[in-house]
Amino acid sequence: MVVICVSLPVQTDAKDVIDTLVVNRLYRYRESVDSSLEGMTTHAYVKYKLKTDRRNVLLYCVPHLHTMAKTKNRNPFFESFVQLIFHQDGTHDMEKIAKTGTISRRRTIMPNVMEYLVPHIYGELLYPNRLLSPFHRRNHRFYRYRVHHVEENLVYIGFKPRAINTQTVHGNAVVDLQTGRIVSCTLVGEYDMVSFELKLEMGEEGPWSLVPKRCWMKTKFTFLGNKLRAIYDLYMHVPSAMPWPIGEVEMRPYIAKIRPDSLSEEEQTLYAKSDSVDRMRTSRDTIRIRKKNIAKDILWDVIGESLIHRIKGNFGNDDKGYYRLSPILNPLYLSYSERRGLNYRFTIRGGYDFSANREIRTRTKLGYSFKLKQFLVNIPITYTFDKSHNGYIEGGWRSGEHITNSTIVDKLKEERGDTIDWKKMNLDYFRHTKQYLSVHYDFNPYFGMEAGYVFNRWRSVQSKNFDLLDKPTHYKSTSWMCEFSVRPWGYHGPIFTINYERTLKKLSEKGMNYEKWEYDCSYLYRMPLMRSISMRAGAGYYTTHTKDTYFLDYNNFREDNIPGGWNDEWSGEFELLHRNWYNSSKYYLRMNATYESPVIFLSWVPVIGNIVETERFYLSALRLSALSNYVEIGYGFTNRLCSVGFFTSLKRGKYESFGCKLGFELFNKW
Repeated sequence: MVVICVSLPVQTDAKDVIDTLVVNRLYRYRESVDSSLEGMTTHAYVKYKLKTDRRNVLLYCVPHLHTMAKTKNRNPFFESFVQLIFHQDGTHDMEKIAKTGTISRRRTIMPNVMEYLVPHIYGELLYPNRLLSPFHRRNHRFYRYRVHHVEENLVYIGFKPRAINTQTVHGNAVVDLQTGRIVSCTLVGEYDMVSFELKLEMGEEGPWSLVPKRCWMKTKFTFLGNKLRAIYDLYMHVPSAMPWPIGEVEMRPYIAKIRPDSLSEEEQTLYAKSDSVDRMRTSRDTIRIRKKNIAKDILWDVIGESLIHRIKGNFGNDDKGYYRLSPILNPLYLSYSERRGLNYRFTIRGGYDFSANREIRTRTKLGYSFKLKQFLVNIPITYTFDKSHNGYIEGGWRSGEHITNSTIVDKLKEERGDTIDWKKMNLDYFRHTKQYLSVHYDFNPYFGMEAGYVFNRWRSVQSKNFDLLDKPTHYKSTSWMCEFSVRPWGYHGPIFTINYERTLKKLSEKGMNYEKWEYDCSYLYRMPLMRSISMRAGAGYYTTHTKDTYFLDYNNFREDNIPGGWNDEWSGEFELLHRNWYNSSKYYLRMNATYESPVIFLSWVPVIGNIVETERFYLSALRLSALSNYVEIGYGFTNRLCSVGFFTSLKRGKYESFGCKLGFELFNKW
């Protein structure tokens, strides 16, 4: 195995201190390179081998390791030829051209680890949304540096984090003393349950000096008694030896022609063993037809794998269509909060690109609340007809949400008196179904408009009791809506919206008449070093609300019954507010703010900080007609296993309640 970054001898003397001049030259090197990385393309050869030290049945629950859990080949070997396309921010897209390996079906094993091979070492982050680079000026406060003069033109720099954290790395680098260019470096870290040691040999001139030309990586993955190790070797700037194959193919002869270095004796042995097994299997099959094992080939390989792993794929001409399905039975898609109880969620994503300016998309969310015993469905479908002006038609269907309403019971009490035990009849809850269709169009980056219709249907949860009282069990309304959106600083600034909705009397139940207004302002301000502040403020009220209009339902002030994880709906929500308050006031005033950073408090605590990835502070305030000065304060963090949030509520300045929220994050980025 070739070791790329040579550890040079360290000279310890009185000058063994931080050399500000050398470190600053390293920081400035990226700015000294005039050319941009945008659109730069090259080809690379990658080979990697895995070794299964220990495995058990729990390995089946890990995405992309289903094959390793069942195969008899515990030490597979793979080769691939890929194309890399770089972007201005240092990120890149990797497209496979040809691949081969020693496992039948040539399935991809741990594709997320491949992203670690080519880091953007001069950026704030080594990889998109994770790992603070020690070679960027803004990250200086997270690292300690130790500089030693080694030779006349080369300097050895060792670095380590000031506080051990999953978002930092340690290692060393050999730097050109005159220019500050990194010649080679070693990065050691651990993120998302994968520990790695990465050795890089950097390019030498122009923009290619910002990109490694040779990468060698050793990784280790451990999970509940399972242990897998892998070694990756990548050669950049590998020329193609023949015309590219059409599409992604499995072709060992093609790989052999472009392979920049000969295989080791161990790697040749792995291929020989695999070929021997394939020949024996083929020989047996020519003598007798192998009976299909239904339990193994169908129930487990097809159905079983789909139940516990994500399902994804492409379809259509040039793979313009795609689909992404969450695991059906994976327990990691459970979430828990003290008030809402245990919830299970399932997401289906899909879409098709008709052209560069037209597409259709959906993100269907399904869920079940074990505490409320509710099935929850949210199916939006969006057809974009003009991407340049954010022009789209959206239709959707929501079902399963429960809305409380005591107005009907109060009216029945007036008619029937106290001759009935109203509490036992449970007439306050209604199952809400909503259908909508709207058209949106942005006239320019600063102003947009949306218009459409909304159909609501409310059906009593206790229909039998309404039948006994000879009262309707369901109520309907149809309304039209329009929304105006204003973005004073364009698409990258805050957005202000004004929403108006009014019933269409001829298409609604008799007496169901309402008119409402809602105002909303939201802004996600992203800062360097993976920090952000999300802010939202809004108000809503009913200007018309007849006594027969029983249901209050706001668009921007509602409970989300299908939470989607840390980066989805954890911000902008009231975690401790009882669900009855969402439909009990003729007006609301709300404010929500969340500050997120990889390093706030716990990240600096020894041992604990080693597993914390992101931290958050929450502040929310609300005012209703019967609930004034309601405030929620919260703190949360996320790690490889889960996201945890702790919240406390205050009512008129006095303590009201305390609760927590838990969502599993394990393998969420895989």
